[in-house]
Amino acid sequence: MNTGQFTTRATLLWATIPQEAREQILANVFCGICRDSVQIVKFTGEEDKGDVILKGPCAACGHTVVRVVEKSETDASRN
Repeated sequence: MNTGQFTTRATLLWATIPQEAREQILANVFCGICRDSVQIVKFTGEEDKGDVILKGPCAACGHTVVRVVEKSETDASRN
């Protein structure tokens, strides 16, 4: 995982997601420039209303992309 700075709360929420699910999330980020699902790299993370917001460059073109991991996604990952 190639990450930048995470807030404390985002770190805790992100850690509740199994590694395999995290890898799938990171590989499934929409890029408006590439117009496709891409991988996010060198991303940061913060928490907003229980959701984890990942932000970083697209692995293909470098354009900034954002992936919201909703609370429902993290809750489902615990099963």
